[in-house]
Parts: sequence; structure tokens; C-alpha cells
Amino acid sequence: MASRPLAWLSYILSCLVIIATVSLAGAADRVIIGNITRNVEQLPTYAAVEKGFFAQEGIQGDVVLIGSTDTLIQALIAGSIQVAVVDPTAAIIATERGASLQIIGGTVPIAPYWLLAASKYKGISELKGTIIGVVSLVSGSTIFLREMLKAHGLDANRDYTMLQLGPTTQRLVSLQSGRISATMVLGGDLYRALEMGFRNLGSLQDYIPNLQFHSLNVDRRWTEANSQLVVRYLRAMLRAFQWIYAHKDEAADLATKRTGVDRKYTRATVEEYTARGIFTKDGSVNREGFQRLIDLLGERLFKQRPYPPPEKYLEMKYLRVAQKELGVPESR
Repeated sequence: MASRPLAWLSYILSCLVIIATVSLAGAADRVIIGNITRNVEQLPTYAAVEKGFFAQEGIQGDVVLIGSTDTLIQALIAGSIQVAVVDPTAAIIATERGASLQIIGGTVPIAPYWLLAASKYKGISELKGTIIGVVSLVSGSTIFLREMLKAHGLDANRDYTMLQLGPTTQRLVSLQSGRISATMVLGGDLYRALEMGFRNLGSLQDYIPNLQFHSLNVDRRWTEANSQLVVRYLRAMLRAFQWIYAHKDEAADLATKRTGVDRKYTRATVEEYTARGIFTKDGSVNREGFQRLIDLLGERLFKQRPYPPPEKYLEMKYLRVAQKELGVPESR
């Protein structure tokens, strides 16, 4: 009989634990994270979701795919998503047009782009008079591509046509069918594209080194109303960055699971990206690379010199708090 009260006490305690767990789960703050496509470059977000780093911070991190940079930024401004993980070009443009956007960190501080073409094209100059596929007419990759073509004497107004086709998969299909002559791809897609028979016409790094790539773009209204949530989100991302560097094989498995890309390609990409620092370790924005991006936008966007400094678009105070709380040194 003496054991019955203990049994009831154990039962009650178990129920309390279950209730507390359910309450915590129910109280999780939802953060909707928008991407353009599934690629290896989004691995930090995938890791934060699947390895439980968001959950540790009481966050329900939901990843949604939105097929173009323009639409992604529109969703951010409308409040349909809270974070857009994409290069900062469109956010800079939207800010100059009156949007209240800001960048609170980065995930990929170097733009790992290659220009791929149908096998019959042996050099960039041979792309004259052709149609080139792009993800968006206002994306960073399109601006970068114009600079590569310009270096070979190709004028954007007369020597080629750009066709907006969206994510990489659609562009590679169009390249294979002959609808377009060339397109830019990221490192995560390079290896499989080469095996499809396309020709690599060069790396962006050979033309414009050290360009800030994927950043964490948000709306200022959201960050100001949810400062603690923003810090928690960034703590989860910092743990994800560290996990990738410490678990490269598992990171490649996760990249394959999320993208559908063969593991031999994701493993090679993870190895290259960690060796070259293409994945960030500390979540910082490459300030020099960001300034270079502003300079590239130049006369297309700004009415006069001097162009705005990066600080007009960057808000690093939340990241500094997250870094300090986790003991993560700032490397940039």
C-alpha cells in the first residue's frame, strides 16, 4: 500500500513533465525563412532546423521556397516571411526605394559562382548574340554576370539577351535544351552540371573576388518588435555554422537529403566551402565584399557619389549579442 502514493506521485510528475513539454512546444516562436531554391548554400539553415538548434532556442523554423529574388523580397516586406536568405542586392535596392529592410548577418561571405555554357562555346566572347539564362533580372548573380561579360567586351545593351528563368534546375534544363547558351551556377551545382556535359567558362572569383553573398535579410519592423527572438534565431544559426565545420560528413548527408543532389557532389562542395571559408563561422557580413557590391550597383541605383556605406543597410547589434553569449569570436 505504501507504494501506491509513490506511484501516484510518479504519475503526477510524469504528467507535469508532459504538460510542460507540450506547453514549451506550443509556445515556440515561429520564424518563416524564405529561400529561392534548395541548394548546398542553404545548408546552415537546414542544419539549424534538422539538428534542433532552432528548437533549443524555442523557435519553430519553417523553410519555404519562393521562386525568385523579387518575390522573396516582396514576401519579406509584406511580413509573409521573417528572414530571406539570399544575396543582399535586392534588399539594398528595396531599401533605396523606401522599404525598411536591414541585414542582421551573413551565411556565405564569398560569392561562389561559375559561368557554365553549352559545350560548343569555348570562351565567354563566343556568347555574343545569344540568350543567357538568369535567376532574376535584378539579382546579384545577374549583376556579377554582366561584369564578367563586360570584361570580354560584351555590352549589356546590344551583345546578348538575358532571360529570367528562376532557380538552377530550370536554367540547366533550358541550357540542355538549347534555349539558352549559358547561365551562372553555384558551387553546389557545378560538379553535377559538368558531368552533364556543360563547359565551365570561368569563376566569378577570377573577375570580382571577395563579394558578399548570402545574407540574413529582415524587415526592421520585425527586429525592433522581436529583439530577443532575433538574438535567439542568430544563436541557433551560429551553432549551425559551427556544426557544419565539425561534422562535414554528416553535413554532406544533410545537404543531399535536403537538395536531392548526389552525395559525391555535396561532400566535395562541403569540403571546398569549409576549406575556403565560403561558409561563415561567425555569422558576420564581409564588409569589404559588401562595399564592393554597393560599388557594382553604382550608377544603376544611386543618383550620385559618394555611394552609401555598408552601415546604411547592416544592423549587427543582434549578432554581437549572440556571439558574446556563445563565446564566438568575430573574425570579420
